[in-house]
Amino acid sequence: MDEASESVAQTDDNSLPRDAAKGTAPPPFSGSSGSGFEVKLLSKSFDELHFGLFGVVRMENARQVLEAILSAIAAEPLRNVALDLSEVEYFDSSGVAILIEVRQKCHMMGNRFRVARTRPEIRRLLDLVDFDHYAPACVLAPRGEPGVLVQVGEGTEQVLMTGRDILTFIGASAVALAKDLTRPRTARWDGFWRLLEKAGTDAVPIVTSLSFLMGAILAFQAAIQLRKFGANIFVADLVSVSICVEMGPLLTAIIIAGRSGAAFAAHIGTMRVTEEIDALSVMAIDPIRYLVTPRVLAVALISPCLTLFADIVGVAGGCIVAASSLDITPTTYFNQVQKVLEVSDVLKGLTKSFAYGVEVAMIGCLRGFQVRGGAESVGSAVTSAVVTSVFVIVVTDAIFSMLFHYVRFI
Repeated sequence: MDEASESVAQTDDNSLPRDAAKGTAPPPFSGSSGSGFEVKLLSKSFDELHFGLFGVVRMENARQVLEAILSAIAAEPLRNVALDLSEVEYFDSSGVAILIEVRQKCHMMGNRFRVARTRPEIRRLLDLVDFDHYAPACVLAPRGEPGVLVQVGEGTEQVLMTGRDILTFIGASAVALAKDLTRPRTARWDGFWRLLEKAGTDAVPIVTSLSFLMGAILAFQAAIQLRKFGANIFVADLVSVSICVEMGPLLTAIIIAGRSGAAFAAHIGTMRVTEEIDALSVMAIDPIRYLVTPRVLAVALISPCLTLFADIVGVAGGCIVAASSLDITPTTYFNQVQKVLEVSDVLKGLTKSFAYGVEVAMIGCLRGFQVRGGAESVGSAVTSAVVTSVFVIVVTDAIFSMLFHYVRFI
């Protein structure tokens, strides 16, 4: 070997011979059964250092091998590095980790790293590794802000993809719902009654409280103006019609969106994060039929019931205010309600509530299925489910209002 060649030898402390203290240097490695290695500088050119690695590279001496190679590279920091592995007797996955570390170090120094020669069995091992996957991100050239056209394009693409996902989900849910209704024995009704209880019975206290307060507030506000004209009796007209047609269904839908819609998004989103939905698919169980259909049916059925209950409580709240503040007896109040309130008014509100219930359940389930990532994504899905539900409820209410105005209901 050329006398000008430089070498950095490393051996285990336990492998030093007894005459090391007398100045006799131990061999750089002792064959495939030993744990020694040697790193030599084979040649040096203007822009490249050519190193050779000899001996055994395994888990026990991986740290020493890495430190030896990095020390040799640090001595000549402005040159590219080529490493010859043709004389390596043993090379395992720890050697692959060493090459990744060396490659990243050279990249940080602005140099290139390559493997010059290697044995066939080592080459087959290296071919299994995607070294580009471990390339460090370049911090010197941060990504620039996208232009206006790029932002508009990305936003348009996101809107189109969201619309596609919504239509796909609605179609799949409609198909699953049709299958469950036409073949009810094949449907999974395990948790249907529990869903009815959670979405309906558990919501009665808050629906009762808010509906009563809403009826009382409407009666108070109406009394302030109607008292000026001596038309106190018309408080019953305003409260009964506004509660049954508008406020009852709207208030109930918002309560369901905040309770059931958020719960559906959180439940299904958590199942998505923990890969339980994937497990259902593996077991040949349709996630839509198993998770979405029972929830849509439960909320669609219970929403009109809660709305009817809210109408009764709201009208009763107006009666109490009328009796206490306007000197209108309950008998007079309910006689006036019977004169002005029609069955069509109640049916309008129940129709709205049915549509609201379907929308809230669908939106909650959709947001749950759209969860990607971890707990933060689940929280975002819950927030999005409630906000989207309220927005869609108001838009649907406007559509129904125009429809009932221009088209005779009954």
